[in-house]
Amino acid sequence: MTAVSLQLLRVGACRHLECMSARGGRWTPVEFPALCGLIRHPERGWLLYDTGYAGHFFAATDAWPERLYRVALPVELPAAEILQTQLAGFGLSPSDIGTVIVSHYHGDHIAGLRDFPNARFIALSADTEHFTALAGKRWRATFGGHLPNLLPGDYLERVADADACPKRNLPDWLAPFEIGFDLLGDSSLLGVPLPGHSLGQLGLFIPDAHGRPTFLVADACWSLPALRDGRLPSRLALHVNAQRRHFVETFNGLSCIARRETVVAVLPSHCTAAWQEFRDDS
Repeated sequence: MTAVSLQLLRVGACRHLECMSARGGRWTPVEFPALCGLIRHPERGWLLYDTGYAGHFFAATDAWPERLYRVALPVELPAAEILQTQLAGFGLSPSDIGTVIVSHYHGDHIAGLRDFPNARFIALSADTEHFTALAGKRWRATFGGHLPNLLPGDYLERVADADACPKRNLPDWLAPFEIGFDLLGDSSLLGVPLPGHSLGQLGLFIPDAHGRPTFLVADACWSLPALRDGRLPSRLALHVNAQRRHFVETFNGLSCIARRETVVAVLPSHCTAAWQEFRDDS
């Protein structure tokens, strides 16, 4: 098994009511970080899982109706959290990133794609098709959390379908998730469909990251403590998902894993507790 290294980076944050992420939460605005994974593969070099926020997000939401996105979810991106700044701390420039794995196409996950000129992209085909079909449909895109202008102009020439990669059986203890897509061909990074939040959300299972199995689950949940408790997002928050029934099924499956397989690092993209726990254990 090929081992990789993983750093979980906080790249900006938005503010929203805590109760939206988990039933029983407070009616108080809290920070929801935008996390991305910086991965080092011994042969393929440096990869990213999502990009978090970037300056392009603010440019894309300057005009109406896109500005509604920023009004509903106020965003902060301190200078120290800019992804290029953090990469420089590892001695990297954007041109060193060879692959960006896209979990899904909401603006807080893809705002930095334009900054990686040498990268190829990997995403599930259903999500790519849905997102690119929104070009010119500004109101519909905005209400779905999509900002088509964030894509590089040559994106479709550089993106590969995760579901065209070879299928691999996942470990039995990851049930009910059974199949992953071997993104690099060596079983080191397995793309796992996590249906519900978008039409093609792609999780990432890493069998060996720092000697520990790790499961990046994007927006399949928004709070690791709530996932462990089996507390779904609020009923109102469920309506922002593309397929609510599938979201609940995915959430419940991950909840079982989070409670049963305590050695696995389950990492939602917007959970401060998960970020801190992973950082402290690494």
